Amino acid sequence: MKVAIVSADTMIYRKQKDDTCSPIVRRVLDQVSFKTELVQPVPNDRAKIADAQMADLILTIGGIGCREEDCVPEATKAVVDKEIPGIGESMRLFMTRTRKRAMLTRGTAGIRGKSLIVNLPGSPKIIKECLEYVLPEIVYATETAVGEHDDVEE
Repeated sequence: MKVAIVSADTMIYRKQKDDTCSPIVRRVLDQVSFKTELVQPVPNDRAKIADAQMADLILTIGGIGCREEDCVPEATKAVVDKEIPGIGESMRLFMTRTRKRAMLTRGTAGIRGKSLIVNLPGSPKIIKECLEYVLPEIVYATETAVGEHDDVEE
């Protein structure tokens, strides 16, 4: 499976700060047979995020909070054919066990064509925990989206 990691952070895009989350995502993905083909920083801009490169799995990083410029969930919802809100809901529920403010995150997921798009938080520690928590379901959903499974219910 081909993976694109899209960091929605204007400062990373402008090379004003380092991307500390993408390497963590890559290490977590090493646990499964997904190949990271693209790591793409984009400005926190709805149109730029919506135009992000296609792959079997597109993982967005950051831009899911309450700041005015946070627009990743809206960009995702604008391009997906089918929303899968349970992925974001599960990550929020998982995170609120140790961080009450996690309830303020707005990440979602969905299918665009044959690609799965998942919004991840922008904190290095939290992104690792969340991705490891939902990784088996992300693998299954991605395989289902590309046609490797007939049924999503188990």
